Parts: sequence; C-alpha cells; structure tokens
Amino acid sequence: MTIYGSAQYLAGIYYEEKIKAITADNDDLTSVLSEMRTRISTLQNQIDVIVEKDKALRLYANLPEIDQDIRKMGVGGRVTEDFNLDNLDPEDESALEKMDLNLKALSQTIKLELMSYETLFETLQTQKDRFESIPSISPTKLGYLSSRFGYRLDPFNGERTFHHGIDIAASTGTHVYATAGGKVVYARYNGGYGYTIKIEHGYGFATIYAHLSRMNVQKGQIVRRGDVIGFIGSSGRSTGPHLHYEVRYHNNPVNPIEYIWTDASL
Repeated sequence: MTIYGSAQYLAGIYYEEKIKAITADNDDLTSVLSEMRTRISTLQNQIDVIVEKDKALRLYANLPEIDQDIRKMGVGGRVTEDFNLDNLDPEDESALEKMDLNLKALSQTIKLELMSYETLFETLQTQKDRFESIPSISPTKLGYLSSRFGYRLDPFNGERTFHHGIDIAASTGTHVYATAGGKVVYARYNGGYGYTIKIEHGYGFATIYAHLSRMNVQKGQIVRRGDVIGFIGSSGRSTGPHLHYEVRYHNNPVNPIEYIWTDASL
C-alpha cells in the first residue's frame, strides 16, 4: 500500500507538472498568435495604401485598373500541414490556419503589385522619353511674333504663299533655345534659310531654326531642352533680324504655336 500510495503521489505530481507545461505552452502560443494577428493587420493596411497608389499611377499612365477578381486571387491549403498540431486546442489551430491563409493572400498581393509596378515603370519611362522629345517651350525668351504659320503674302514678291513656321523678331544675338531634347542632324548655311539648325527629337518630331547669326552646335551633337543652340540674326533671305522656327511631325509642318506650352505669349 505504501508503494502504491507513493506511486500514485508521484504520478499526480508528474501529470500536474505536465498540465502546467502544456498550459504554459498554450499561453505562449496565444501570445504569439496575438502578435502575429497585429503584424498581419499592419501589413494589410500598408498593402491597402500601396494598392491605392497603384490605382492612381495607373490612371496617370492611362493604364486600366487591375481587375478586382485578379486582386482576390484564391488561396488554399495550409502551410501548417508540416507541423504537429495535436497538442493545440481547436481555437488556436483554427486561428493559426486563418493566419496561414491571410499570409498566403498577402504574399500573392505583394507579387501582383510588384508585377504591376514593373509594368507602370516601363510605361511611364516610355511616356517620359516621349514627353522629352516633344517641342514644348518657346525657342526664344525675347521678341514678338512677326509672322504666323499658314498662308501669307511673301514679303519679297507679295505673292500668297504657305509659311511653314513662325517668325519671331528680336535683336541680333538673342539666344535661341532647343525646344526639346534630340540630335542635331545639320547645322549649316542653307540657302534662303541662311544659317540653319535642324534637330530630330524622336517619335516623329523635328524642329528647324533659321536665319541665325551664329550657331552654337554642330552636326551629331546631342542637346537637351533649353540648351542655347544659336543666336538670332538675318542670314539668308531675310528682311531683318528674326528667327524662323518650324515644328515638323513625320516631316509634315505643324503650327509651332501649338507646341509652346509655357505662359509666354508670342
């Protein structure tokens, strides 16, 4: 009886310690699960902000929104199959399974947003390059518009002819600026145009600057919007110091006034 009683006593102590250990483990697990829930919630809030910025960028880049069904890509199964959950109570096991699914969904969302941002970057980079190639500023900061684009009476013979650009009258030596980035295809004396510069900007755009007194660039040179490329003069077939400025799109002359996007009025 003594031995039996001692055995029962020792078994009681053993199982009591076992229960305490399991309870402690469950308390620790509950604490970990609570912390994981908080972190998942924070991560979800951050992803929601990224998604809204993604929508705004797509609107700016003129790209369609990602379909909501694609954003809600289904997930299934559970990572926790690799773990032994026999000692977990049903509530903790259920909570852990939900967190597995939440983490899978967040992972899929992050992958989708990364792919979306790569597409956005490529699209915006192309648009940036195209924008930099479109003439958009006045070729001079001084002067006044002395002749418009379109039909006019020729100042030399009085006949009605088509004027392929605009004329800006200003003092000799006034700076002439590249109206977009590009490559100088020629910078030379060009008959009635006098000293002339032609820049090809890409995407079908080119500009011509004529009747210059001096040129500040040479053939093959790469220029940026706003670079000083020459100086106003009266070379060639000209009645006085002015700049003849043309914008061409696929070699067809277009009205340069439509490609001056600044507040300056000519």
